[in-house]
Amino acid sequence: MLLFVVVVCVVLWGGPVEAIKWDFDDGTTQGWSAKEAAIWGGTRELYLLPGVVEDGVWRITVDPYVTNSHYSTASISVVSSAELVSPTIGYDSGLFDHIRIRFRTVHDRPTVGSFALAWTNEHNAELTIENFSEGQFVLPYRPMTYTTEWQEVVIALGHQDATIWEGLLKDIQLSFVLDSVEASQEGELVKWFEIDWIELTGVEEQLQGELAPPHVDYFHWTGAGVFAPPVFYPIASGIGEGFAGNTGVLTDLDGDGDLDLFAVWRHYRGRFPSAGWLMALNDGQGALELRRIEEVVSTGQSRTDASGRTTTRLVSLAVLGADLTGDGQDEIALSISNNGQVTEVWSIDAELQVAVLVQIKDRWIRSVADWDGRVELFVGKTTLAGSLLEAWDVRQGVWTAEEVGVTETHSTNTIGDFTGDGALDVLWEPIAGQAHRLILAPLGEDLQSGEIFEFDEWKRLLGVGDFDGDGQVDLLTELIFEELVGSKGLALQQKRTGDRVEAAVLYDERLFRLSPVEMGDLNADGVEDWVFIGGDRASGFGVFVEWGGSVRPTQAGERHRLEGRATTVLAGDMDGDGDVDLVALDPILGGVHLLKSLLGEQATAVLTPAVARPAQHRLGDSYPNPFNPSVVIPLDLATDATQVSLTVYDVLGRRVRQVWEGPLGAGSHRFVWDGRDATGMGVAAGVYIYKVEVDGRVEAKKTMKLP
Repeated sequence: MLLFVVVVCVVLWGGPVEAIKWDFDDGTTQGWSAKEAAIWGGTRELYLLPGVVEDGVWRITVDPYVTNSHYSTASISVVSSAELVSPTIGYDSGLFDHIRIRFRTVHDRPTVGSFALAWTNEHNAELTIENFSEGQFVLPYRPMTYTTEWQEVVIALGHQDATIWEGLLKDIQLSFVLDSVEASQEGELVKWFEIDWIELTGVEEQLQGELAPPHVDYFHWTGAGVFAPPVFYPIASGIGEGFAGNTGVLTDLDGDGDLDLFAVWRHYRGRFPSAGWLMALNDGQGALELRRIEEVVSTGQSRTDASGRTTTRLVSLAVLGADLTGDGQDEIALSISNNGQVTEVWSIDAELQVAVLVQIKDRWIRSVADWDGRVELFVGKTTLAGSLLEAWDVRQGVWTAEEVGVTETHSTNTIGDFTGDGALDVLWEPIAGQAHRLILAPLGEDLQSGEIFEFDEWKRLLGVGDFDGDGQVDLLTELIFEELVGSKGLALQQKRTGDRVEAAVLYDERLFRLSPVEMGDLNADGVEDWVFIGGDRASGFGVFVEWGGSVRPTQAGERHRLEGRATTVLAGDMDGDGDVDLVALDPILGGVHLLKSLLGEQATAVLTPAVARPAQHRLGDSYPNPFNPSVVIPLDLATDATQVSLTVYDVLGRRVRQVWEGPLGAGSHRFVWDGRDATGMGVAAGVYIYKVEVDGRVEAKKTMKLP
């Protein structure tokens, strides 16, 4: 069995010299990270505690009232805690027989808590939470007194079953619960925890010598590129936290023409977790300020199991926004799951007052999409017995539902035009316990007529499209799924022969992905790009932007590190300059990170070098053509122009949108028309004429918008 020894302050240690030592003397954590202890599963398992390394000492902020990680339930009380997770070690576990760590608490008195050890090697890499709860590969929490002086812990790693410890060692997790329940009730919690060094030692080193600390391969964060560095705006704790579906939408809530934020939230203060929704308004420059927040009260029943542990069913919410009534203003569709499921469609007035337009019981949001010339709301219900998909539409104030899909084996994953034929498709995924077969079928048609994608094992779907330009539909998925941390890596699933798909690895398992993948043209080049929140414990987490939806991550992509822990990223023009900005929702810091696009400064008004200047004025061909929703219009100027006008007209000669008017320097320019008229309404499908006038010289060309 594992032996556990605590040696306080003065240590008489007669073992061999260290095999691996992390002393933090280089000013970094050397790949180690700190998270809240006893948090397993999904993105919460990856929430890192803030810390700093100074003079070789790693100081970690553990005060839960500072880190916004505090929560309490009937069985768990608020305590300061930290779990130290090592980088990938990569040596055989059998080389080591002891772990040593030197630490202290920064507090006004000693405090009683506990300590635990866990590890991951090739024998337990596939363990689930249930395995860990049985204590097979974890040293159970044991009582311990933490002092304000330096103290050391020595853990002997011998085990009666050597195969459990031996094998390629991936990581070690050292968990410190720094306060007792009594201390938490008194509010006297430890605020900082300091680490001086960590060692792995072993008898085998006498033969092999001291081992080098494992190399840490960091993700590299870039500076300003297409997007400026992130700016944080506090809104509310728990924004975008832990929901089954979309957690936020950018839309004009107050009718002033700016994109605002409607988001759902959940946090863990109080006896049980609470959840609700909020509205934050834009000041016109992208800064968001909280204006309304509401809580959805949980009426779920508490349940106590045989061990005395009490649990309560959590409220889940999901939100989408779209102009469902055709009045030019987006409505909000909100799904709430508590003791049952219900979806409501809301209209919101300039005073942020809500009017419920329709309530759809026992249904959950699936998507909003233009099916027959009008945007409709798609909702569904899935049980182990089967799945139902409905399309809801409103005409003259009357809401009606049409059944557009029923199956006993699959449920709706996503809806869109994935084949490029102008019609909507549905990607159906297997219901739990069924075979790993995804089916892509036209909306409203039987699944038997659909295209089949067969997997060796279930994968979480992140995107659908023709990503490699071969005319075939590809699937973007996670690479692997681990019970304790969630999705890892990215893979492009492509058909080679028959219905089977093969994975092209885009990011390996070192990438932890915290958010869904948002797809759209972020740099106005007519090609879909990808953006998501990801990273790892050693590098931190931030916004990953991949240009062009490449089948391999491009070196020219951007990565912006974020403080806190964002779990959702939204795209929209937040400052009204015509370029797409990014908004990342951060439940731990309780706000949003805004990354403004710099395209307008970099591309539209920047002169090209004299040697690269065009030989003559030229209006280029728009791309993509046909387009939907936006199109790029190139314009070359051989010399500076005092007056340039670029205007879009319909085929009857009526002016639709003034894209540019004013002086413009010599060089190559790109203008983006977003497919909307001067009032901000999306225009109908059809042919449009774009005309440029440069100092009295006129040129015009055609472009076509798809439905």
